Amino acid sequence: MSGKRSQNYRRLGIIAGSVLLILGIGYFTGRLATVLEVLEAIGLFLICITILVTVHELGHFLTAKMFGIRVEKFSIGFPPKILSFQKGETEYQIGAVPLGGYVKIVGMIDESFDRETINRERAREQGEQASSTATAPDWTPKPWEFRAKPVWQRLIVMTGGVIMNVILGIAIFSSVKYIYGEDRIPMSEAENGIVMLLEDNSLGSIIGFQSGDKLVSFKGESFPYFNDYLRTGLLLEDEAYFEVMRDDQLVRLNVPGNIQNYFSEDSIENYLFDFFPDIRAQLIVGDSMAFKNAEGVKEKFMTPASEAGLQTGDVVIRIDSTPIKVFSELRKVVSSHPGPNTQVTYVRAGDTLQTEVVLFRRNGRNILGVEPDSRGVISLERKDFGLWEAIVAGSRQAFGIVGLNIRGFSNATRSDVSFSKSVMGPLRIGEALFERYQEEGIFALISMTGILSMVLAFVNILPIPALDGGHVLFLLIEGITRREPSVKIRLMAQQFGMIFILGLMIFIFANDIINF
Repeated sequence: MSGKRSQNYRRLGIIAGSVLLILGIGYFTGRLATVLEVLEAIGLFLICITILVTVHELGHFLTAKMFGIRVEKFSIGFPPKILSFQKGETEYQIGAVPLGGYVKIVGMIDESFDRETINRERAREQGEQASSTATAPDWTPKPWEFRAKPVWQRLIVMTGGVIMNVILGIAIFSSVKYIYGEDRIPMSEAENGIVMLLEDNSLGSIIGFQSGDKLVSFKGESFPYFNDYLRTGLLLEDEAYFEVMRDDQLVRLNVPGNIQNYFSEDSIENYLFDFFPDIRAQLIVGDSMAFKNAEGVKEKFMTPASEAGLQTGDVVIRIDSTPIKVFSELRKVVSSHPGPNTQVTYVRAGDTLQTEVVLFRRNGRNILGVEPDSRGVISLERKDFGLWEAIVAGSRQAFGIVGLNIRGFSNATRSDVSFSKSVMGPLRIGEALFERYQEEGIFALISMTGILSMVLAFVNILPIPALDGGHVLFLLIEGITRREPSVKIRLMAQQFGMIFILGLMIFIFANDIINF
């Protein structure tokens, strides 16, 4: 035991030393802030994925124990192992590759390709021939082995991980709704139309939205709340289109069939328009903003608005000599301003003030560094949920994510949709998680954990060998035919599944690196 403990300490020392080395390189190259940001992003991603994997593997582990099946290993992460300890018949370990985990169940042909189990299964297939030989191995399943249990119990064990991920997703979404409720914007508050935060590089701009457009319907259906039009899942529906009023004319905006190509495009912002409708130019002033430089490294800058002394709650009424009535006009005038210097007239606590602002120019447009402040301007409709209402609403939201993934997979087979642009791997998921965490704090981490839990459940239940869904498929075949598929077929399927998944992981990682 002391030898294993010292081995664990040695492995932890290697990890700690590697982190210190990275920090040292960052310090001596003048990139310490960037290194710390990257390490923080990695840490957040690892926290999120560790929660998901632990919950998933606990589903298999607990259901196996419930039916008296022995578990040899419970691993969070894949080998080589960092830490491990033995308790009873099970070895618990943490692997160095934190992108999954596994539970090694006794008597089951899985991705471990355990030779003893395979040989016993082959001997069992021979049946009478093996039993008539004096030296034949004992192929009878032991009571604690997976293969000794009835099909329905084995199905529960194999779906245990997916079930636990679904329960986690529902629990997260239900808890958020129960604790925080929902703030919704009635369409009566959207009389001034929408605000396009960026007119040229968002999903909304690809569809054709313009600031000032007044929302009428989606595919002929008028929604009661402004928030309903912001759901990204609407874009994946067949023959999707929006109707808006523009300059007193009804305009139809068709959603391109290949819109999915842009979901993970780094240069395209993943929103249709601002989360609030157009209002008077009351400001939320950001302290800083971040942009990637030519080397792809994000750099932070103080916002022009903050540098000029503008504060959250100020209401802009004029840019130079141009009067400003609503926020979209402010955005438009600032973006197309001929020079960096501009005079901003604003109202603060009843006083009319002026300040000189030096605008920040990026990608051919000027940036002030502000967002619309809806406080006291828009009347929100508060929806509080009772416990049962929260569970129903949380379940609907959780399974809505599954439906969104199903539509996404279906659309990815279209000829005009690029599969490489439709998928996000660990690197870009981690980047998105970190960006949301910076904007929304711990709430973003909780929400993303719920989303990823449902995505993990969906992916794992796909009928692909080596995934839970592949095992479930073979068990269903056995349950229907009353005969288990041969060891040869199961081994071939498992090997094919492992090769397929490994190839897919390599592709996704490479795709992430190319598009990072």
